[in-house]
Amino acid sequence: MPRKKSGIKALAEIFALIGAVLLIVFGIISLIGISLTLPWIFHGKTAIFSLSIIVNNLILILVGLIIFAGYDVIKISLKMKMEWPVLLVLGIVALIFGGGLGALLILLAAIIELIA
Repeated sequence: MPRKKSGIKALAEIFALIGAVLLIVFGIISLIGISLTLPWIFHGKTAIFSLSIIVNNLILILVGLIIFAGYDVIKISLKMKMEWPVLLVLGIVALIFGGGLGALLILLAAIIELIA
């Protein structure tokens, strides 16, 4: 029989999942935008800058997928549970790589998990 979650833990899970959705959507949209403009901007420094944007977006998508797998939304076997230290690290990584609002929601979920 599954254990019921408290209301605060459910709120933290909702924030983390919304943040993960935002990270994945932002990453995919930015990847599509960069891939459409890449043939026209192959000029030295700009191509290297484009490669860094592609890597940043792939990391954001990966962080979103890790959060989904941690909450069993997608079926990938992870040996960790989404507790506040894991959410804090993933939120900081997403913030460093340009996650924006999605990263802030994940950090908010980590703070809520810490308090609860």
